[in-house]
Amino acid sequence: MTTNKTKFQDFETALARLEEITDKLESGEINLEDSIDLYTEGMEVAAFCGKKLSEAEKKITVIREKNRELVEVPLDDEGEEYDD
Repeated sequence: MTTNKTKFQDFETALARLEEITDKLESGEINLEDSIDLYTEGMEVAAFCGKKLSEAEKKITVIREKNRELVEVPLDDEGEEYDD
């Protein structure tokens, strides 16, 4: 078995592949070499998913009312609103 180096186009496809890899590893029905290959691929896919989640997190804003207007307020790293 060789590591699949396919670059995923979206988070959902990558997550589905990561779930497939996890299921195969948990089944205990594959040999050691294939397990290592799958583990390596899984780590690559997990890094891709982590990157996509980080990118999405940066785009999240909170809309709240300020001076009778709705304003967008970015979230900081802890998920708390900035007080500008």
